[in-house]
Amino acid sequence: MDFFNMDSAVMRSFVPEITRPYAPSDIVIRPGEPGDVDLILAMHGRLSDESLYKRYHAPRRPTQAEVARMCTLNGENGRLLVAVIPGRRPQIVGMAYYILTGDSADTAFLVEDSFQGMGIGKQLVRALVHQAIAQGVHYFDAHVLPSNRSMIHLLLQAGQLVYNKLDFGARDLRVEIEG
Repeated sequence: MDFFNMDSAVMRSFVPEITRPYAPSDIVIRPGEPGDVDLILAMHGRLSDESLYKRYHAPRRPTQAEVARMCTLNGENGRLLVAVIPGRRPQIVGMAYYILTGDSADTAFLVEDSFQGMGIGKQLVRALVHQAIAQGVHYFDAHVLPSNRSMIHLLLQAGQLVYNKLDFGARDLRVEIEG
């Protein structure tokens, strides 16, 4: 059988359709907590090198101590939100956080590869903006690789871009957040 010259409709019959086991409505956005460290580390273990590079500007995973610090962002010093598939064995598939720096906040977003494109990032942005505004934050700041169009797009959904400068191979962005 010559697969290279086969009609595409026939070829599709040989390849099972890929479906996602979860719908966006299955995902719960909630505040992160100290008990989430292992679930966040497990999510990082499922990420591609490309996703890690876009988030951390290197193909590295955060240490347990770094994740533990993220999980202490309880409102006084910032906020961590996680996207969770609930159940007996919950799974974190996304996260967003900000760290306070006066009336602005350094922010970051991350969604597991197989859950990207489902609107989880948008849900995280909306919830994080709501939390930040309630805390008196006016701006989100981010240091983003120019190739990370998804992060740039999410930041622009948070509000109005007021600063955009290329610095050492990455974009320093400031967005005035809007509720």
